Amino acid sequence: MKPTIRDVAKAAGVSAMAVSYVLHGTGRNVRVSEETSEKIRKAASDLRYAPNSMARTFRSGKTHMVGVVFQHLDRLSDDNPYLPLLLNGIMAALFPAGYTLALCPRLVQHGDMVAMLDGRFDGVLWARPDFTEANVESLRDARVPLVMLHAPEGSADGISTFCADNDSALRLVVDHLYQLGHRNCTFVIDEVNDHTAEGRARGLAFLEAIQSYGMSGEVWTWDERSQSLSEYHQANRGRTAMVCFSDTLAGRILTTLHSFGMSVPREISVVGFDSSTFCDRTTPKLTSVYQPVEKIAFEATSHLLSLIAADERGEPSTQHSSTLYACGLDVRESTCPPSLRK
Repeated sequence: MKPTIRDVAKAAGVSAMAVSYVLHGTGRNVRVSEETSEKIRKAASDLRYAPNSMARTFRSGKTHMVGVVFQHLDRLSDDNPYLPLLLNGIMAALFPAGYTLALCPRLVQHGDMVAMLDGRFDGVLWARPDFTEANVESLRDARVPLVMLHAPEGSADGISTFCADNDSALRLVVDHLYQLGHRNCTFVIDEVNDHTAEGRARGLAFLEAIQSYGMSGEVWTWDERSQSLSEYHQANRGRTAMVCFSDTLAGRILTTLHSFGMSVPREISVVGFDSSTFCDRTTPKLTSVYQPVEKIAFEATSHLLSLIAADERGEPSTQHSSTLYACGLDVRESTCPPSLRK
């Protein structure tokens, strides 16, 4: 059997309350000399005593665990750099504060909010939320501190959100393409992100941007079948550029275009979003929007920790904010003036 506090107390010749005070910091009215404290620590070491974290959690009501909800979690890979950047930012804030990270891709599927907010976590980060009005209402009344990553401003009233400034980002892209001579472009999004709040926001930002420049275009959802992209291009020969939701999607688009003999950017220009190191490994190197993913994740997590601390002090959670991050455009090799078409 594992040694208990009582076993340590018996070995040290003290009370269990004294052991708890020395080893766990509980019991403010307990007074223990340094000599006795050393005796308790030696007894604990000799017995190889380890605290029962579940029991401590039950007593304190705190798990020191933060849940990161990413409904559409994909595997970590070289061609999907967004997730490592996101996790790096989260871990940089959580681990020094003594918190554990739990990845939870399925907790909000089917509209079930209970599993996410039932006390198993001290706080929750929700990345790229895909939610309904009913879910948002449930989240707003949650007792667990919650922060949303990559959720556009105003998408969840009463909940803090941290997101790239998608409107200005897409204006940068459209301005770049317009200056090159493009007048007919497509915003391409995958089926998964088409349902997220940020996916919808980027699509709308693209449409507003091309309208302001007097350009033609549309938002198109790609299902990753090579034939469908070929068919789309054949049916829309006037399109001279594709703006993609992410670098990962842009990389897949490049591969598919190459597979049926299309030259990028001579026949069609392609733009990504994230401007990660992945962009320098594609052929051609990918022009892409830069967003500070690690910074967004770090600051969102730090804000969540401040909400958790306020909750522990019994203070009302009134520190809600919506933070937007400026983006840039890194021009590489995948965009150029459109070729003349017959």
